[in-house]
Amino acid sequence: MILQDEALLKRIEHFNWILFALLTSGGFAFLSPKFALGVSVGGILAIGNFFLMKRNLGKALDTRTGGGSRVLYLLKYCLRFAALGSIIALLLIKGWVSPFGMLLGLSIIVIGIVLVGLNEARKLIFRGVV
Repeated sequence: MILQDEALLKRIEHFNWILFALLTSGGFAFLSPKFALGVSVGGILAIGNFFLMKRNLGKALDTRTGGGSRVLYLLKYCLRFAALGSIIALLLIKGWVSPFGMLLGLSIIVIGIVLVGLNEARKLIFRGVV
């Protein structure tokens, strides 16, 4: 079960990068550079945050090494959340990126999870499992 979960997580991570590239290049090709920059920066922030959260949570829940401190994990989470919020606020207040582009970029992880989940459901339906 763990290997299947890890494989699914890898598919989600790979699809997030593909979605990031498609949305960023589409923003540059069809919309303004400010919008595309918002998508790009928002996507990098979202994917980076997802990676750091996965790594820190894996360390905190690792039973082989006794797991990390739950308090340290929560502290890292809060600091990362504050830093992410500060970066987003700075970019939007200064007007360097489009708010809608930033929102789309920050939504890449959610969109990726939904699309990979729908694809997995489609596979199960065609196999006759569901």
